[in-house]
Amino acid sequence: MEVYFASSRVKDFRQWWVPEESLLEKMERLFFSASLDKIIAKGSSVGIKVHFGEPGDVHYIRPAYVSKAVDILKGLEASPVIVETAGLGWRPGRTSAKKHLLAARKNGFCEETLGAPILIADGDSGLDGNGGDIPVAKGIVDLDSLVVLSHATGHIQAGFGGAIKNLGVGCVTKTGKFRIHFDGTPKIKEELCDMCNKCVEVCPAGAVHPPLINETACLLCNACLDVCDRGAVEVRAIDPMTLSKRIAENTKAVVDAFGENIAYINLLVDIIPHCDCHPHSDIPIVPDIGALASKDPVAIDMASIDLINEAPGVNGSAFEGGSADKFSSVNPATSWEIQIDTAEKLGVGRREYRLIQ
Repeated sequence: MEVYFASSRVKDFRQWWVPEESLLEKMERLFFSASLDKIIAKGSSVGIKVHFGEPGDVHYIRPAYVSKAVDILKGLEASPVIVETAGLGWRPGRTSAKKHLLAARKNGFCEETLGAPILIADGDSGLDGNGGDIPVAKGIVDLDSLVVLSHATGHIQAGFGGAIKNLGVGCVTKTGKFRIHFDGTPKIKEELCDMCNKCVEVCPAGAVHPPLINETACLLCNACLDVCDRGAVEVRAIDPMTLSKRIAENTKAVVDAFGENIAYINLLVDIIPHCDCHPHSDIPIVPDIGALASKDPVAIDMASIDLINEAPGVNGSAFEGGSADKFSSVNPATSWEIQIDTAEKLGVGRREYRLIQ
């Protein structure tokens, strides 16, 4: 599979006016070089899937990249919409449509800056999906095409986050996110419960009746775990290797539900050792590299990892002098290879690629 690459490097940086060297302009050239425009029909609805960053994170994708994608799609006479889904739980800053839109605005993402509306595609509480064991956000399934604009980062549980993670975590409802992180349904430890009823108040399904949780009614949204200050609500967390595998399984569900009209752009800039879901940002582990475009999520993620591993490490970063495999070095309990291998075995894409400069 072809993966197209444009470097962040501006060799003529001493010239005053070289707008064509902007990574935004290079991203547009990548879009057409990779023939991503072929999946966009005139008058069609096209989602741009992006992560807005948790409040406190300062290394998320800049709104200018999203705005450029909007301009490209409008030039093709399509109707772009920026899509995201709610975060797992209830307390963090992106766990409902209302909170997520506020977080997006604080980080510079709004219709005024992007040129297109924002849709939290899994509804007010993050539970509106298409049904099935791995519910895909209904607002995403209803689109004609999807441009997956991903920030390549490390991940403290999955090792690497790119196109596969943007699909497998970012395009499913809270129920789909829950299965990535946990096994079974939450339970209440009666000896720790003080009957404060905070869990009752936030449960969207009315499934919590302390000291019991109705397993049949539970929607696996994680809200009860989030609000319990006494640690009385518990559920079994899964290991990082299984988590990586399940991200790829979720990705397969998204691709199957959506269809083939998906384009992928990975931005290899501000490559931090953790994902954008945290309320902080460590310093990048390598210098900025550039952007990639492809029609294959596995190939584009594999190319991203290879380019990052070939890049020099940043002194003083979490990497600093680690092994050649940078993501395994900064998060040694993880395996990005399981994510890649599982996605390939499930037919999501192929890890073999041809890099075109």
